[in-house]
Amino acid sequence: MTVCKTKPIRALREDTGRTPPPGQGSDGNGSGPGTEREGTGDRPETVADEPGGVLVCRGCRTKITSPSLAMAVDGKHRHVFFNPYGLVFELGCFASARNLVAEGVPVAEFTWFPGYRWQPVTCSGCRAQLGWKYLGADSGFFGLILKNLLDARGTWP
Repeated sequence: MTVCKTKPIRALREDTGRTPPPGQGSDGNGSGPGTEREGTGDRPETVADEPGGVLVCRGCRTKITSPSLAMAVDGKHRHVFFNPYGLVFELGCFASARNLVAEGVPVAEFTWFPGYRWQPVTCSGCRAQLGWKYLGADSGFFGLILKNLLDARGTWP
């Protein structure tokens, strides 16, 4: 059974190890009171120029992350994996993302990154799957499907 969390999640590099903000559960992924989209009323953030650029959902242009938040996991930013159904994904690892909705509870089965539990994340604007949130003992990151992101200027990945 899949449980849908309706509050978008936002992880920040500076927030690692901190208590979740009010309105988020102890798991930090949006459980608890409040279903509005973070910082934007009931609409996802729109694209605005930011230093380093903005990566948006390819489907609806909701702001998701920035190339400046790209990070290396297991020595590289980009990874290619296939799931148990044979579907192939090219992921980019990011320290932070916003306007995402976590689906279900984190699980460790079939993880592509040993030591991390995962849960799917969808765009809060159009509900397209954009990747996975990975949670480790001391850290976490987002593995986002690169073909589902677009640079706000139309040049990504």
